[in-house]
Amino acid sequence: MKIGMLLHPERGVDAVLDEARTADQQGFDSVWLFDHLMDIRGSQGPDGPMDSFVLMTAIGAITRRTRLAWAMLNPSFDYPAVLAKRLATLDHITHGRVICTLGAGWFAEEYQAYNIPLLEDHDERIAQEREVILLLKELWSHPAPEKVSFEGKYVRCVDLQFNPAPYQQPHPPVWVGGDSPATLRLVKEQADGWVMLASGNPETLERVLGEPDWPSRPMTLVRNAWIFAAETESSAMEQATHAFNAGGVRGTLEDFLRNNVIGTPSQCLARLREIESWGINYIRAAFASAEQQADVARLVLPRLTPEEVRV
Repeated sequence: MKIGMLLHPERGVDAVLDEARTADQQGFDSVWLFDHLMDIRGSQGPDGPMDSFVLMTAIGAITRRTRLAWAMLNPSFDYPAVLAKRLATLDHITHGRVICTLGAGWFAEEYQAYNIPLLEDHDERIAQEREVILLLKELWSHPAPEKVSFEGKYVRCVDLQFNPAPYQQPHPPVWVGGDSPATLRLVKEQADGWVMLASGNPETLERVLGEPDWPSRPMTLVRNAWIFAAETESSAMEQATHAFNAGGVRGTLEDFLRNNVIGTPSQCLARLREIESWGINYIRAAFASAEQQADVARLVLPRLTPEEVRV
């Protein structure tokens, strides 16, 4: 079980850079940024979302070990071949720490406001995402002086001599996010990892992982979870309840307490082992404060084996 963490760019650029630098020093396997052009909660202001790729490049330059991921990169925001170049460049800057985490996009308001074409049908956006992945892999695996031509319904290039080849060979891992049947078909066909939104439960995983077409290749299975670790169970529960009451979390308090990782170090480790038994091997953790992040780094990460903390 490896643990990455979601960053908080809404706290300001200096704060999020400090947060990422601290996560790197604490031993978190990865740091994640949302990839949106507008505030998805509908409150637009002058301090809205920064460009996630530019910000991630800055994070990559000030960190040394933690990997870099997005929740999730929207392939509609850039020309696919240019996206391949940007990711390969960042992979060099970070000496192989990029995870290509892709989603299909969904927030119509940002498409309209930025004049970005939006495919209305969800499954058609997945088909577009599939072609983007195919092109990324083709370019990364056949760099210049080879020439790559690709003719899809949504993605095209002709005699492209691509460079630079990515630092990671044959290419950065490709993780696909989402739960729809079309997304799962894409995961099975092309992905090195699956980032779940609502599927991270034992019933769904037993069904999906038991299907005859589930791939035999190694697969990273990512579940989102809040983690609250403390010396006493009551303190951890109090922190979790306070985070829930602060708002922005769906469902009931009972659901929140049941679905996340809360308790003493031993209880947190037992809960992680339980989740691991479902087939999950990666947690993207959410923290309400720097103190809770530090508590998990101090109380939980040292109890994982070195292989679990780092690749």
